Amino acid sequence: MNKQSIRVAYIDHAGDIGGGAQEALLDILRYLDRDVVEPVLLHAERAEWLRDVDLSGITCRALFPASAPVLEHSRDELAGFGSRLAGVWQSIKPVRELRRAILEEDVDIVHTNTLKCHVLGGIAAKWARKPLVWDVRDILEPGAARSLLLRVAKITRPHLVAMSAAVAESLADAHCDTTVVLGARPVAKYRPRPPDEKLREEVGLQPGAKVLSVIARLTPWKGHQTLLRAFREVLQQEPAARLLVIGDTGFWESDYKESLQEQAEELGCAEAVRWLGFREDIPELLALTDVVVLPSRDEPFGMVLIEAMAAEKPVIATRAAGPMEIVEEGTTGLLIEHGNEGELAGAIVELLGDPDRAEAMGKAGRQRAAELFDISRLIKQLYEVYEAVSRSRR
Repeated sequence: MNKQSIRVAYIDHAGDIGGGAQEALLDILRYLDRDVVEPVLLHAERAEWLRDVDLSGITCRALFPASAPVLEHSRDELAGFGSRLAGVWQSIKPVRELRRAILEEDVDIVHTNTLKCHVLGGIAAKWARKPLVWDVRDILEPGAARSLLLRVAKITRPHLVAMSAAVAESLADAHCDTTVVLGARPVAKYRPRPPDEKLREEVGLQPGAKVLSVIARLTPWKGHQTLLRAFREVLQQEPAARLLVIGDTGFWESDYKESLQEQAEELGCAEAVRWLGFREDIPELLALTDVVVLPSRDEPFGMVLIEAMAAEKPVIATRAAGPMEIVEEGTTGLLIEHGNEGELAGAIVELLGDPDRAEAMGKAGRQRAAELFDISRLIKQLYEVYEAVSRSRR
């Protein structure tokens, strides 16, 4: 890197509580060396995920109205919305405002953080003649949303930062410069700690409970339905097992949590499930946990697996995409086939019934997290991407 800092505009549209993408962006903002990168954050007017976040030293501009129609749709709906005349017209204002902010802030690079912002921010960056970095965290199935993203990529020519090799491969058809920068977390934040007995009581865990945790947004592809079916089988062999469901729905899936709770009632395991919603005390909840489960379909990465490993917890995830790049099978955790509740139940019972093996996996997981998935490594790679993008425009 040269001695002159690079001014980067980070664009994120999320309001309300945000999710993994927003938490990852906050880590970038927290750990950037300000002598290397000057961050500018362009965000929504109603950005609850920024509440209580120290943004000192960061230029922040609220641009996206909380009621902007183009932002009130899921990513799948957005593709069809964008193809209609009304959708195109309602997209113009956010793009125009983004372009104005990019030019007024005199940024060197535009870095977008979500699928909607890849589209809107990408077009604004192209219009402002600024180089573009897409921070890509999703694997899109063939369909309208993926087609829209590929069309925009051909117009805007971003440099793709893919959070896993699986994500990079899923966008190979874009034919853009791509760097795999594996997702990362501040490993020290999730260091092992003794359980907080007051918190244990608060979430309704009795002494001696064997605790599973799933930490994920409540959305069908995350696999909660499979986990609930598996948990019914687990209770037959481990009646002291308890399941913490940590996470909430997006606004477009507000009834999904209720359907999961109804499923738990029908399966007869509702009394052993704790629905905790969105939480900010993840390290403390991990301290109460024996095993972390992530039963997603086509998980692009699985940041929670890193958090669990950093906290010395064994993990169980699906044998696909991102988790295969994180979990060392048999050493830091177990991998199962998506949708196979019998295999998932067997893996859970196996680890709950063998605490010595679970502890050994947890210790190996923390070592792997520290070596491969600490935020310091991600920041270094981002600097290299920014420098490469800057050189290409000189």
